[in-house]
Amino acid sequence: MKKALLTIAALTSLCLLAACATRPMGGPHDPALVRGIIDGLLAPISFVISLFSDTIRMYAYPNIGRWYDLGFLMGLSAWGGGASTVTRYVYIDRRTGRTLDIEDR
Repeated sequence: MKKALLTIAALTSLCLLAACATRPMGGPHDPALVRGIIDGLLAPISFVISLFSDTIRMYAYPNIGRWYDLGFLMGLSAWGGGASTVTRYVYIDRRTGRTLDIEDR
């Protein structure tokens, strides 16, 4: 029980310290939404290149803030296809074992 309380106290203090951290706000010429989309599209490629190079990064810093983050996530989600999925139902006749399409049903 004592170890759990110590862990909770340590996590709470880390969260409080992180809340005090600041970052410089982006200026008018720093990356915004469109650049975030482009960087998100190139993120997997940039990540692989950044493993071997110190000059390439997959995330622009400093940036405008939330607009850049939104664009980055939109561009990155294009690699995963977003939330779209295709579902096809296959019906099997129990007596014959034949698969039936929706039109045959």
